Amino acid sequence: MQEKKDYTLDLVKQRKESIDQVSPTFCLAKWLQSTVLLYNGFTHSCHHPDRHKIDKNDLVNNAQGIHNTPVKMAARKDMLNGVQTKECSYCWNIENLDKSHLSDRIYKSTYSWSFPRLNEVLESQQGAMITPSYLEIAFDSACNCKCLYCNPESSSSWQKEIQEFGPVPQVGSPLYDLGYIKKIGALPIPQGEPNPYVDAFWKWWPEIYKKLKVLRITGGEPLLSPNTWKLFDLIQQDPRSDLNFSINSNLCLPRLTIEKLVQKINQMEPHLQSFEIYSSLESIGSQAEYVRFGMKFDEFLDNCRYVLDQTSVNVRLHFMTTINVLSAPQFLDFLKLIVELRKKYRITSHNFRLRTFFNYLRWPNCFSIAMLSDADKEIYGEQWISFVEKHQIKQNLTADQFFYDEEVEQIKRLVDYMKSFRPPQKEYENFRLFIKSTDQRRKTNFGETFPQFAHYLEKDYYGF
Repeated sequence: MQEKKDYTLDLVKQRKESIDQVSPTFCLAKWLQSTVLLYNGFTHSCHHPDRHKIDKNDLVNNAQGIHNTPVKMAARKDMLNGVQTKECSYCWNIENLDKSHLSDRIYKSTYSWSFPRLNEVLESQQGAMITPSYLEIAFDSACNCKCLYCNPESSSSWQKEIQEFGPVPQVGSPLYDLGYIKKIGALPIPQGEPNPYVDAFWKWWPEIYKKLKVLRITGGEPLLSPNTWKLFDLIQQDPRSDLNFSINSNLCLPRLTIEKLVQKINQMEPHLQSFEIYSSLESIGSQAEYVRFGMKFDEFLDNCRYVLDQTSVNVRLHFMTTINVLSAPQFLDFLKLIVELRKKYRITSHNFRLRTFFNYLRWPNCFSIAMLSDADKEIYGEQWISFVEKHQIKQNLTADQFFYDEEVEQIKRLVDYMKSFRPPQKEYENFRLFIKSTDQRRKTNFGETFPQFAHYLEKDYYGF
C-alpha cells in the first residue's frame, strides 16, 4: 500500500519509540495483517513467516478463525513478552545485524493501517477476535508463470511441471514432492471444486469489509480466477472512500485481459482511497525471463506502461522484489529502469506513480543473494549503494533525485545482509542441481543467459 507523502523516515523513527515501549519484539502486523490462501487453507500474518494450516473445525462457528489461528496467537504472546518468536527471523536477521537498521517489523507497525490501532491491539491481548485491517487473499493457485523460487503450492504451472518431471533434486530431500505437499494439506484444491475456505471467506466478507483499510488480492495469478472478478464487482457496487484496494499480478497476460483490468480500475478507483497494482521484478531482459519463467520481458514492460498510461495518476504500480543471487548481474540495470519509469510517471517533482520495496529472498536457500563470491559482493554492493545514493531525494531537491530515504536504507541493509554470512557448502551443490534440472525441464540454458555465473556450475566452485 502506498503511504501518504507525509510518511517520512522521521515519522517512522518517532512511531518506533511507541512500538518499542510495548516490547523490543512487538509488531502490529502479527495482529492486523493477514494473508489467507483459500486454495489450500494456509495463512500467515506478515508475508515473511512460513505459512501454516487453518483448522477447518475453527471455521464452523467463528469466521475469525480464518485469521486468528492458534499459531498466530502464540507468536503474539511471544512478541508481547519480548521474545524473538521463531517465525519472524526475517526481521531478527536485520535487527540483530545492526540495531540502527529499520526492519519490516517497524515499517509495518508504523503504517496508517496499523499504528492508529495500537491501543485496540494492546487491549485485545493475544487478539482472539481481532479483525485485520490489512487482508491479502488468494482464491486459487492458477498461474501462467513458474518463477524459479515459487512452488507448486502457489502456481498451477509449477504443479504441472512437477507432475510431469518429479521433484527438484537437492542434497538430501528433493524439493516439491507432491506426495509430501498433499500429506501436510498444502496441495491446492483445484479450481471449480468445493472449497470450505472460499465458502468461509464469502460468509466472513460482510463483516471483514467494514474494518478493512487495505484489501489485496493475490494468487497464483489472480486475474485467472473468477472470484477475483466477483470481488471487483462487489467493491464496485459498494465502494469505500477509505479503502486501499490492490492486486498482485504478473502482468504477463494477453492484452485483452489487461484492458479488462484497466476498465475495472477506472470504474472503481474514483470511489476508493487508492487502487494499486503490485507486480514482480528485480532484474531485466532474458535474465528476468529465466527467473520469472513465462514472462516475455518486453511485453511485460509494455503492459506496465499501458496500465499507467490508461489509468488515473492516482493509480500506482509497485515492483515487488525478491532479490536473489540471479538478480545481481542486472540489478543495477533494474535500478536504472526504476529511474527511467519514475522520470516518465511523475505526479509531482519527487512523487512517482512507480514504487518499490527491496526485499531479499529467504527460500530456497540455494538462491540467496549471499551465494555470491566475496569479490562479487563487494563489486555489486558498491555499485548499488553508489547509484541510489547518487539519486537519493534530499532537501535541496534536484531533477535527478529518484530514491526515497527508506529505499536507500533498504539497499544498504540488503548489502549488509548479503555480506554478513556465507551459505553452507551444500547450498552450492543444491544450486547446481536445481539449475541443471531447470535447464533440462524447460529447455533453457543457464550458461548462455548468465555468462557472469557460468562458473557457478563447476563442481569445485564454493564461492570462496
